[in-house]
Amino acid sequence: MNPPPGSDARHGEPRLSPTSAPPRGDIRSRFAELVSGDGFDLLEACLLVAAEEYPLLSIPDEIARVDAIGAEAAGRLAGLSNFFARLDALRTYLFDELGFHGDREDHDDPKNSYLNEVLSRRRGIPVTLSILYMETARRAGVETRGVALAGHYVVRVSDPERSTFVDPFSGGHVITEDDCRDLARRASGRVSLFRRETLEGTTPRSTLARLLGNLKRIHLAREDYARAHSAVERLLLVSPDDHRELRDRGFLLAHLGRTDAAVADLESYLFLAPRAPDAEAVRGRLAWLQRKLQRTS
Repeated sequence: MNPPPGSDARHGEPRLSPTSAPPRGDIRSRFAELVSGDGFDLLEACLLVAAEEYPLLSIPDEIARVDAIGAEAAGRLAGLSNFFARLDALRTYLFDELGFHGDREDHDDPKNSYLNEVLSRRRGIPVTLSILYMETARRAGVETRGVALAGHYVVRVSDPERSTFVDPFSGGHVITEDDCRDLARRASGRVSLFRRETLEGTTPRSTLARLLGNLKRIHLAREDYARAHSAVERLLLVSPDDHRELRDRGFLLAHLGRTDAAVADLESYLFLAPRAPDAEAVRGRLAWLQRKLQRTS
């Protein structure tokens, strides 16, 4: 099997810049600048997420890899007018020939959430494979939107006359609305979490938040509080009005021994969401941290 266009043919490794790495602060500043406006480039945002873990990563080179895949896909679709024939040609190229597939053996490997690793290893989780599918499809002239199901992520594909759904995690096959309902039920364990309106599609901002939320969950499960804190900080840049992330940053700061900052975040959370279901529990944690500060002052 040939490597994807733009990858290292010998090792399939993510391309790294030969020059010194930019400071992490510069990566974070660019991320903050990018997501501060509407209609930001989702691919660049995802690669900036990866760049904090891989500081030598060359984002222009990674974008060029996707451009090359997209250009090849565009050539495969150019002579096809039938909607489903175009989708099948895209599926054949991405999943049969290049070998992209869902990682069912180690779903929570953090590498599955970094798009550079997905490009090199050719495996990922629903959201990252969907992002790759959407970016490739857009370059091939196919209209797509992400669909954030409970516990799963698929892609809505449209033309002027019709629309359908594709599941990149399961080989890029066309699926139905009933399949989407079943995927949500199996992934979340609750059919009541399926909402038909979600099938209309979501935004790049929501998709990016989903990606960062996965990283947050994975790092919390591994008790890697520094990386979980980094994910939450970026979530607050993407969704600054999500008070729950402010609360979680406070808890993580407490784990990291930054008690003053933890107290400030939890106080802010209670000010902004005084009637939240967990408000009393947060007040208890806050009181404990405040007593801790008094003992050490």
